Amino acid sequence: MSSTFTFAPEYARRIPDPNFKSQYNAERHLFVMPVKSIPTGIGLDPNARRPNISKRVYRDVEKSLLQQDGSEIGTFHLKNKGITIVAASVKQLGSRKYEVTMESGIHGIVDGGHTYELIVKNQNNEELTDKQYVNVEIRVGIPESWIPEIAGGLNTSVQVQDMSLDNLARRFEWVKDLLQEESYFEKIAWSENDKGEYDARDIISMLLCFNVAEFPNDREEHPIAAYEKKSAALKIFEEKEGSFRRMAPILKDILRFHDIVGKQGRQLYNKLPNTKGGSLAFVDQRKRGKYRFLFTDEEDEFRLAPGALYPMMAAFRWYVEDDSMSGKMKWRGGFATVLTAWNELGGELMRATVQTSNELGRNPQSVGKSRNHWSNLHSRVIKHDLMSRQQTIAGAAE
Repeated sequence: MSSTFTFAPEYARRIPDPNFKSQYNAERHLFVMPVKSIPTGIGLDPNARRPNISKRVYRDVEKSLLQQDGSEIGTFHLKNKGITIVAASVKQLGSRKYEVTMESGIHGIVDGGHTYELIVKNQNNEELTDKQYVNVEIRVGIPESWIPEIAGGLNTSVQVQDMSLDNLARRFEWVKDLLQEESYFEKIAWSENDKGEYDARDIISMLLCFNVAEFPNDREEHPIAAYEKKSAALKIFEEKEGSFRRMAPILKDILRFHDIVGKQGRQLYNKLPNTKGGSLAFVDQRKRGKYRFLFTDEEDEFRLAPGALYPMMAAFRWYVEDDSMSGKMKWRGGFATVLTAWNELGGELMRATVQTSNELGRNPQSVGKSRNHWSNLHSRVIKHDLMSRQQTIAGAAE
């Protein structure tokens, strides 16, 4: 489906692309546009991020647009980078009239979305003078597969998050497809400035905790990046996306397990003799209302801080198998086996976390970054499982 917009620039220039004019008919159209005549309704489909004009930097842009910053009248186009649009075609209708066609879902504003939103918002503002102009560049003949890279290269004044570029490149589509029907789907932000209780980096970090292709159970390395630096976790996803795709069968279970551990950790600790979970430095308590556990649709007054939650959760990747026959990862013994192990071992993992917390000055962030702590919890899960299996074998032999 295509949409057509009419542009009436004060000045216009057409520049053929030096490399791709003959191959793709690629060219650039440079317009100096009166801001009051910018067409409304142009889509943001190729833009990596949704505009958030409430940020201070964009409030300053708005002041410049409305001459509220004390600057010379009519200087907006000299101080603003302008708007860049990717379109299907540009057709000249007259000396100062152009018809621009864009395909829905592909074309639109690739850079300058915030500027565009501010202009559209203020077009009927009495403070907006007729002397304000904005530079508009319209690029045609651009292959669709190039657009995400172009968006990343152009959006540099306020750096676009890698998450937004990954979303634009459709790297998260398989995750979205798996979660589309879940009640919490709309609460996940896939691009910066989207609303959500969690974002794509959180989902990828949770998956990383159980990715035995990148962090095998028989090695000393642990997925600490899942907690320590989500940008690093996202980078692993970008480079090793295939291994994450193999986790599709256990994705929803991992999200549930995140909430189960976060909610039940304190409860299991309190079942141990002489314990009191409410006084733990890594247990958050809500003074009013309750914490919401999005993936299990539950609530509680207490929850584990991420620095305690992530290494505890990741310790159970011991139960993940990378099945070479199916090319998918699965739970050894099923997810019910993981939940049983958690119920049996959760209190002891909490006790070990208390010890680490006390040794590190009761700082939850230090707990989450402790290599020794991640290794210790993982070893405890392995030991518990091996002993349980030995007992099962011994029981069957009797």
